[in-house]
Amino acid sequence: MALKFINEDTGNLKEAVFCFTGKSPKTRVEMQAIALNAGAKVTKSVTNQTTILVIADASSKSIKAEKARSMEIDLISPSQFFMMCGSVTASNGNGEISQVHIKKPNEKKRHSLVRRIEL
Repeated sequence: MALKFINEDTGNLKEAVFCFTGKSPKTRVEMQAIALNAGAKVTKSVTNQTTILVIADASSKSIKAEKARSMEIDLISPSQFFMMCGSVTASNGNGEISQVHIKKPNEKKRHSLVRRIEL
């Protein structure tokens, strides 16, 4: 089953296709494995298929970040990525994933507000 998420700002339901940029608490290979194990897809670069860019610094001016912004791709932090993918540290103890609260785009850090959807 594919990992799905909903953008709380727009109400759009999408399949999770992650791309990663910048420093993260885990290696890029580990982050990709976490995403794949959660049922998501992974791209190495920002493409038309990418729906979420995992980025530590939301104000980054990297090529991936700028391209994601221009394509209106959701930006989330590594900690929100772990919550979306069901990391042990993100579990609420009942095996359920709680809502992922991410700063709204109009705030200083431009992370999207998204949450995982169980179908």
